[in-house]
Amino acid sequence: MSLKYVPLYACLALLSACSARPWVPYVEPAPGTDTAQLRVITNGEVRGGVYEGCVGNEQGLAKAGRFGENRQPAINYPQSPQVPPKLDMPARFAPKLNDYLGVTSMAEGLYSEIVAEYRVPAGKPFVLSREMLQAGSYGSTYMQCPEQAQVFTFEKGKNYEVYMGINSVTASDGTSQVKCPFAVYELVSFGTQGLTLPRTLQSREPSTQKCPAR
Repeated sequence: MSLKYVPLYACLALLSACSARPWVPYVEPAPGTDTAQLRVITNGEVRGGVYEGCVGNEQGLAKAGRFGENRQPAINYPQSPQVPPKLDMPARFAPKLNDYLGVTSMAEGLYSEIVAEYRVPAGKPFVLSREMLQAGSYGSTYMQCPEQAQVFTFEKGKNYEVYMGINSVTASDGTSQVKCPFAVYELVSFGTQGLTLPRTLQSREPSTQKCPAR
């Protein structure tokens, strides 16, 4: 997908539609529940929750915030959680996601990757969703990644990594193009040197039915 030229009001309309959904922080399963460990890497917004045949009630796993000079966080665009939780997990496999400008309030700084680690239910369908993302520039262009969701089932005691966001790459003709990574895989450790490799994880499309409001 190439950069697109749009009027500012169109960007604002899209942002308003995207931000209408409230951000409810994720709550881990109760003690004694069978769990897996999940690392969430994003420079956007990722939500998740036990899948019950409908979508829309997923909880917030990680939301990238904006940072200015010297990594000072922007008050109006905080990351969530502000202090990302960490677990004893294998080394990450995925490369770092790019920092990027938002399409509005560019003086507020760049959106920057967040990494958070959670316990998630094992043996139950779990839906993961990436919210629609838009990255701006100092010209009249923006990049966009659509909302996307998939359902996964995690195994007890295993480690998984989520890699979702937006990246800009330079094509062979010199133009900028957008990449929209959406990947979930098991982390498999090899040997004693801390080598970690990904193992493909099967997934399926969720229903388009909306969950009743809670």
